[in-house]
This record gives sequence, structure tokens and C-alpha cells, in this order.
Amino acid sequence: MVIPELEQQLLQLPHNDKLYIIQLLAQSLTTGNTHSEKPTKISEFFRQSPLAELTEELDLNRDRSLPRDTFNP
Repeated sequence: MVIPELEQQLLQLPHNDKLYIIQLLAQSLTTGNTHSEKPTKISEFFRQSPLAELTEELDLNRDRSLPRDTFNP
């Protein structure tokens, strides 16, 4: 199938199908192989996330100055 034919077919899809394809393609760009046989560790998933680049701009440390709620059964 050539690209122009595929483009025409994609444009004719319902809105929800287009969203699904966009998400699938975006995922394939960020993680490489979306159907890997070996599961990825959650820590590795977050390291590969595009949001990982924001860690320099954000302080993700827990604020320990606030009092903690205590659990009273």
C-alpha cells in the first residue's frame, strides 16, 4: 500500500479510530517496540518518558515540612 492510499483511508476513519491510531503511533515513537517480549521495569518506563526531561525544571522531592496525617483506627 502506498502512502497516499493509506492517507485517504485514515482520513475517512471515525474520530475515535483516528485518536487510537495517533496514540499508537506516538507510543511507537517514544518506546520503540510496543510489543516487546520482555516487560519493562516501571522505573525504566519513566526514564524513557518525554516527561523525564522536565526533572531539571521541577523539584520532585517530598515536602517534609508539613505535618503528616496520622492514622487513627
